Amino acid sequence: MKWLQKFFCNLRYHLSCLTKVTQQEEHIIISKVLAGNSEAFASLVYACQDLAVITAYNILLNREDAEEIAQDAFVQAYQSLASFKKESRFSSWLYRIVVNKALNKKSIKRHYTIAITETDGGTVAGDLAGDFVFPQGAENRKYIQAALQQLQFNERLCLTLHYLNEFSIPEINQLTNLSQANIKVLLHRGRKNLYGILKSLLKDELTQLKQP
Repeated sequence: MKWLQKFFCNLRYHLSCLTKVTQQEEHIIISKVLAGNSEAFASLVYACQDLAVITAYNILLNREDAEEIAQDAFVQAYQSLASFKKESRFSSWLYRIVVNKALNKKSIKRHYTIAITETDGGTVAGDLAGDFVFPQGAENRKYIQAALQQLQFNERLCLTLHYLNEFSIPEINQLTNLSQANIKVLLHRGRKNLYGILKSLLKDELTQLKQP
């Protein structure tokens, strides 16, 4: 499992969401915003925007939808900032909003697609080509994303939430309504499948890694 943690740590490290904004600094910024300095909120946007978009993208596999979800999540977070409980991190709270919005949009689009297929006999082409362009940096970032996109949805969702967003299994249960037992199975199966895909993509670079 350490190999997977290494890959995701590598990805998180090269995102602007890890610009060393501590929980205490988040709370200071929030206090400034609530005191009337609305411009201070931009610091939180800068700190979290990349991972917010990537999280939404790993659920929807659509660049425009992911960016829209992230923007809507920031708007909701700003409007609801007074209700934020400071015992938690703002970033974790924000990513919960992102996940809820993305899952809701995916559900709506799936139902809409089924309805069109059943009534018109056609299909709705989704943006599943993986065209999302990430910031330059981490050497293995493109391989992680390419591999994730080949996983089944629930495997990709659980791996993203657990390793990228660092949510615990109980937290994933609350976000997705998947049982904790099911989440554990999906994480185990997802790790094995991701390993196989990454091994194919990276070839010699993964030959020394121990299979999960």
